[in-house]
Amino acid sequence: MTKNSTLAFATAWAFLVVFAIHFLDFPGSVPRFLELSNGGILLDQVPSFTVEATYQRLSDYEEEGRKSYAFRNLTVDILLPLSVLPFLFVLMLRAVTSLQLNRSLRVLLISLPFTYVIFDFAENVAVLVLLNNYPQRMHLLAGILPYVTSVKRAASLLALFVPLVIMGVRFLLSRINRRGGR
Repeated sequence: MTKNSTLAFATAWAFLVVFAIHFLDFPGSVPRFLELSNGGILLDQVPSFTVEATYQRLSDYEEEGRKSYAFRNLTVDILLPLSVLPFLFVLMLRAVTSLQLNRSLRVLLISLPFTYVIFDFAENVAVLVLLNNYPQRMHLLAGILPYVTSVKRAASLLALFVPLVIMGVRFLLSRINRRGGR
């Protein structure tokens, strides 16, 4: 596969998986969770920054919602980050390849997609432990969860937008240089 076709395939696969999980109704999907949890919002979508708020949401999900959330974390929420990882990695690699960066910065940027996936998996484990032990309260884990979610979210956004900005700037500079050369 060429670089362009690899990126195109990774983009298409990531888009299809994200679309299916968020808009189609099947066990583990967001619409199914919303239905079974009476409109509950996933802890990994919008974190709760107090233990009390986390447990209130777990309670509000009710039994069927909590079962759906646990199933989702063992299936769909493993597939999703693994499906997005190749896209984010290839995108970042393509963006930083032609840049004159020191080794540390290059490694840092290329590691962002992996950081996202690692924190997503850590978040999934934390949510599963909370769900499996509910209604018993695990204060430390419930207190740490929103920060794990925040790091995951930051890493995912950086892994997406840093390469897009790099490629956008590169594109604009090439257009400016082309006009200046006329």
